[in-house]
Order: sequence, then structure tokens, then C-alpha cells
Amino acid sequence: MNIFIIPSWYPSESNPHAGIFTKEQVIALAKIFPEHTFALSHWGQNEEKFLLWAKDHIHNLKKVYSFYRHHAQQLSLAPNFIEYYTPALTWSRTFLKGNMKRIVQINKEHLLAFRKNHGDVAIIHAHTSHPAGWVAMELSKLYRIPYVITEHMSPFPFTSYLTKSGKIDSWLKMPLLCSSCNIMVSPQQKEKLSQLKIPNLTYIPNLTDESFFTPVENLGATAGFHFFTLGRLEAQKGIPYLLEAIRRLKVANIKVLFRIGGEGSEKEAYQQLAKHYELQDTIQWLGVLSREQVAEEMRACQAFVLPSMHENLPMVILEAIACGKPVITTACGGPESIIHQHNGIVVPAGDSEALTRALIQFLTSVHEYESETIRQDFLQRYSRQVVCQQILEVYCSAISEYRK
Repeated sequence: MNIFIIPSWYPSESNPHAGIFTKEQVIALAKIFPEHTFALSHWGQNEEKFLLWAKDHIHNLKKVYSFYRHHAQQLSLAPNFIEYYTPALTWSRTFLKGNMKRIVQINKEHLLAFRKNHGDVAIIHAHTSHPAGWVAMELSKLYRIPYVITEHMSPFPFTSYLTKSGKIDSWLKMPLLCSSCNIMVSPQQKEKLSQLKIPNLTYIPNLTDESFFTPVENLGATAGFHFFTLGRLEAQKGIPYLLEAIRRLKVANIKVLFRIGGEGSEKEAYQQLAKHYELQDTIQWLGVLSREQVAEEMRACQAFVLPSMHENLPMVILEAIACGKPVITTACGGPESIIHQHNGIVVPAGDSEALTRALIQFLTSVHEYESETIRQDFLQRYSRQVVCQQILEVYCSAISEYRK
């Protein structure tokens, strides 16, 4: 079976973590199912040098001028995993539909190249309904191939996909209505889209590479207690509530270290707030971390904290529990489907008092969480074998139904 995969977000030179979950999922599928062949099609959709921004005319001219120096590539990432890449300039869909015609054409060329070299394509898998879902829908019409969508958008929908009357834009809705199956990565997201009358819903979580994110047997007697937090430093991640909780610990004369990884537009504001709270000796700002550094931080910490305002199925929580670490997080759309009494605590989003209580509880009772129990629970629900098998079953079902 040949599977053609289209991501809406994909790692790039300027944004190496964008859509990393899609790439890791395809790598896992290719490894677990060597009898099937996978192609992934992208156009540099998260590469800053290809993104044209309104009113940034000087930089846009420079980007257009240098664009034609970049060329298409085809990479073999595994014996049965081919990556097709042709760069495209992109911009807001409010102007000339965001170059969607060219993006569809690129994916058409990639699909035809894949078909020429490997035979007929059985199914298309789009990650997020726009732009990938829209592209998949257009290719499905052209070549009579079924497609499925995994929806990663959180919160759904982004406000930019709402019309003036508050309805979901057709760019987003039409691909979901026409898809053979819409895969939701959290039960909460499935419920939300069900309420929006989106059909053909199923739940399959994201996966995490359990061979990469592994527990450490012994931190050593000299390892001090510290919490680890990782995420984009944006409003969505709820960092101000964490800083307020840390301030409360300081007022209560409770000393503990917090290591916070990530970058974002709010970094300076958050660091200034931490300085205002006099938390310089309590917080270490780590900046951007590589995948290897993330794994090291997960293993080294005693607990992971994610105080988000909204999430779908946060990969960082899966990575934490893959390393056998307990988690403090918020009820904000997806984390509550992962965390339970045996692997952490869930508190209301935006509630610094509840977050403070959870931090204090962990300081005295974190030893009650068993690393091996947390790890085994992860393996049963989010390991590559478990998730990939569910995805393959969706492929087979969609193909069977489409042929009727």
C-alpha cells in the first residue's frame, strides 16, 4: 500500500520543531510497516524565508528575489519513506488565496512522481484541515483517492478561520466534511468537533518515540529537586500563572528550582515579571532546546509542569511520561485525557492558587509516583506500535469504504 502524506506544519531551518510530530509519526509508520511505502510532500511551509508578511514590503522583496535560488529536492529517509520538497512562497489566504493554486500544483507533482516510481496511491493523509486538508481534498477529486485528516489545531478553530458572523470558514470546514475519516488527537477535541457537526470522527492520540524518551535509572544522591517546563513562550502556555505560583512558594519560604525551556514573543515580558517577583535565583531560562537536550531535561527533573490555557494533545507531556516523570498540568482541552491519579495532577487553567497547591503537594509526595508505572501506562496508550496500528486500521477502513 502506498500512502501520500501532507503536513500543514513541518520542520524547517528557521523553525526546526514545527510539526515535528508529523515527521516522527511517518518515520514510525515506515519502520513498523516495512511492507508499505510512505511519501511526504511539503513546500517549506514553516520556512521564514518563504513567508510573505503584510506591510513588510522591503523584506518581502528580498525574499522574492532570493526565492528562485532554492530548488526542489527528493530525499529517501528510509527504504520505504520518501520526502518530496518543492519550495513555495506563501502569504495570507485573504490575498489571492494565499498561493493555494501553486501549493496544490506542487503536491500534485509530488503525488504523480510518487505514483510513477512506486505505483498507485491508496490513500492521502493530511495533517490539519488547512492547508493540508484542502490540498488533500483537491487531489482526491482529481485522482479519486480517499483521504483522511488528523486535526491538530488548538483551539479549534483558530480565530483567523472564523467568518465575521462567527461561522467556520469553508477553507477549514469543507475538507473535514469531505474526508473519509477525521482523526482527533484528544477525546476533548473529538467532542468539540462533534458539537460542530463534523462527521466521521475518531480518536487516535499522537505518538512519542519511546526508544528516544526513556527513563533514567538513578539520578544520584546529589541531584536536587527541580521542576521542568517546556513550551513556546506565548500566552497560550500560561507561564504568568506559573510565575505567580512560584512567587507564592517564595513568600511561603519554599525553595525549589524551576528550569523553563523555550522561546517566544513573550520571553522578555515573562523574564521581567520574574525579575519583578525577585525570582532570579529560582528560575533558569534555558532558551531553545534540541530534541536531545529535551530528553536530558526530562530525565534530570523530578517532575514536569505545563500550565497551558489551551492544548490539544501536548507532545511534551507524552515525552515526560515516556521518561517516567509525573506531571502537573491544566484542564485545558487535552492534558486531562493523559494525566490521572497515577501519573500526576490536573488543575484548572489560569488558577495560580491551585497550581501552587499542586507544586507543594509534589514537593512532599512526588516519591509516591512510580516511574515504571508511569512509563508502562505511556507504552500501553501512546507508544509507536499502539498508535501506528490504529492509524493503519483507519487507512484500511477508509479505502474499503471508498471502494463501495
